[in-house]
Amino acid sequence: MSTVGERDRAEAGGARVPATPALELDRVTKRFDDVVAVDDVSLAVDRGEFFSLLGPSGCGKTTTLRMLAGFEEPTEGRLLLDGVDATQIPPFKRPTNLVFQNYALFPHMSVYRNVAFGPRRARLPKPEIDRRVREALHTVQMDALADRMPTQLSGGQQQRVGLARALVNDPLVLLLDEPLGALDLKLRKEMQIELKRIQREVGISFVYVTHDQEEAMTMSDRIAVMSHGRVEQLGTPREIYFHPTTRFVADFIGTANLLPATLVRSGERPQVRIGELVAEAGSIGSLPGREAVEGDPVSLMVRPETLRVVRERPEGIALPVVVGEVIFQGTGIRLDLRGPGEAPIVALVPADAADWRPGDRAHVQWDPDRAHVVVEPAS
Repeated sequence: MSTVGERDRAEAGGARVPATPALELDRVTKRFDDVVAVDDVSLAVDRGEFFSLLGPSGCGKTTTLRMLAGFEEPTEGRLLLDGVDATQIPPFKRPTNLVFQNYALFPHMSVYRNVAFGPRRARLPKPEIDRRVREALHTVQMDALADRMPTQLSGGQQQRVGLARALVNDPLVLLLDEPLGALDLKLRKEMQIELKRIQREVGISFVYVTHDQEEAMTMSDRIAVMSHGRVEQLGTPREIYFHPTTRFVADFIGTANLLPATLVRSGERPQVRIGELVAEAGSIGSLPGREAVEGDPVSLMVRPETLRVVRERPEGIALPVVVGEVIFQGTGIRLDLRGPGEAPIVALVPADAADWRPGDRAHVQWDPDRAHVVVEPAS
């Protein structure tokens, strides 16, 4: 009989079979009285994957993480760990560990003893405990501070100890609840790179909760963007950034130009109108992620850094614009433009670009592979 934490065999009966996901949520819903915190969520996290739950406060990401840890029980649906139904398994029996934002270190214990706490509770042999602790401290680059007390450590060092304390138990999945939120900006960026390095080195699945888009984009293999308890989109950082399937995702991830448009023809070769421009949807951007019919309001989503701004009308599809503000940002110049119908458009151009001034007339073009038509939400 299989047990939680058991690894799948690479081959079965001589034929290769896909590895069982480290964890799965199967149509999971969580209600608190009349409030639906998580609404029919299904997803799977692969082995060795850095997976992020991203969304604004109240979107359901932390509740989802707490269900994975066993601190909350789903109202409906199942949670599987290593292919085994773990919905009813208590937290201390799950092959998961949780890293908190506030470190949660024992102040009266040294770094070494904090990290050794889990293996000691599991009554492992002393040589095995020492091996695991030394290995975990080496992984997070805290070997030299094993005898320090938590009060003698910086915030970043305390977070490394918290991470080592979770890794030392060799979990199937490591759960991280906004662990960098208490750090200053510079240290947070440094720790993002460190966390990804550590995750690759140990090969454990990470499930990371954050509201910080840049953080999720920097570290993740895949991201589930959540809103109102549901997964709006699941994909790689590149897919979510350049090809959002909903207006919420387009607007939430980074800076997006959402140009008002109308679907004037649907079917196999849909056409879109933006101002006076009418073109096939595929020639201005990838098609909508969900079905739309003629007359539906849509938006063309294009990122500021993918726009080309030129004075003379170029060949091909282009929109006329008027330059509003010109803002020097060191590495580039931000142009605040006004498009058809006074639609605001932001473009980021190289610092050595043409000498733009407010009031200048110009045209913008973009690569259709880097733009996306999104359907407006129903009113």
